[in-house]
Amino acid sequence: MESISAYSFAVKSKKRAFANAAIKKIAEIIGCKNINYSEFVSFWPVVDVSYSLFRKLTKTEQQKILKKITENYIALRHGVYSSYGYTPTTLQVGKDAKAHKGSGSLGIYKVSKILDKHGFKKSNHETIDDFSLSGSQKYIEADKKGKKLFKELLKHYKIKFNWSRDHDGKMPDFFIRHKKSIYIMEHKHMKEDGGGQDKQMNEVISLVGYGESNSCVHYISFLDGIYFNLLANQSQIGNNKTTTQLANIKQNLKSNKQNYFVNTAGFEKLLRSLS
Repeated sequence: MESISAYSFAVKSKKRAFANAAIKKIAEIIGCKNINYSEFVSFWPVVDVSYSLFRKLTKTEQQKILKKITENYIALRHGVYSSYGYTPTTLQVGKDAKAHKGSGSLGIYKVSKILDKHGFKKSNHETIDDFSLSGSQKYIEADKKGKKLFKELLKHYKIKFNWSRDHDGKMPDFFIRHKKSIYIMEHKHMKEDGGGQDKQMNEVISLVGYGESNSCVHYISFLDGIYFNLLANQSQIGNNKTTTQLANIKQNLKSNKQNYFVNTAGFEKLLRSLS
């Protein structure tokens, strides 16, 4: 696609105006009939973007997301396809997409890297005293190697964590400590609704509806992916399910003001506020 090549050249040449023009052109082409069968759009599952949900976003949001998609596409595919010619074959894309979906550890890895960047120290094998008393910023991956320590910490801090009881004993993804404050977090990556995604959405919505007698304990629902954009943009909401989901989130947060419902930017903002 010429516009992708133009964007690549503009970025390398540091010509922002030309880069923006190329993205706008790509956005126009994306609106064409059957474009979802092209190599470019078939690549989107690799970066967890749904074409059907993308079409529901505003033009401004579409161009912002297209910029990120295009940059990934240039890095991973454009050079290969340009050398051998664009074809209808997208088997590699499908393979990559399945590999990405099949590994829930990618989301955990991303959040861990964000915590590391903000000065938090990972510790899954320490004792309760080590975790609670040493250092001001600690975290564990509660659903993996830190599961045993997580359960011990619940008892230590006298946290009921009824969310787990109401969701078949499900463990959260992270247990985070900043000084005397505790943050228990669940991370989900969603690009659209329907199917198993609805269950995941219900889990993150319900988490922020729980509270503890200890005001220093906070629950965080981290919703990653393009679905957050649609959910957050009230002007784009056009179905009863999404409207209900947003209303439930607001009600849960209103009833539990110590909790947080965030995306990547919101989570990083929260961590910066703790500094």
